[in-house]
Amino acid sequence: MNLKIDNKDYDSEKLSDKGKIYLGKLQNLQSKLQQINLEIIDLNILQKNYSELLKKELPKEEVKEVIPDKK
Repeated sequence: MNLKIDNKDYDSEKLSDKGKIYLGKLQNLQSKLQQINLEIIDLNILQKNYSELLKKELPKEEVKEVIPDKK
C-alpha cells in the first residue's frame, strides 16, 4: 500500500515493524475521527430539533391589561 507523508509517496510494505504499528494506529485514529465527526453532526441536528420542540412547549405569554393610574 502506498502512503503519502509530507507530499512524498512511500511503500508501507517497506516500513519497519514499528512503522507498520504507527501506520495502523494512525489509520485507526483517522477512522475514529471520521466516526466522531459524524456523531457531532448527528448531535447538532438533535440539539436543534429538541430546541425547536422545547420552544413549542414553552408557556404562552399572558397579555396583561395595563390600567393607567388616576391622579
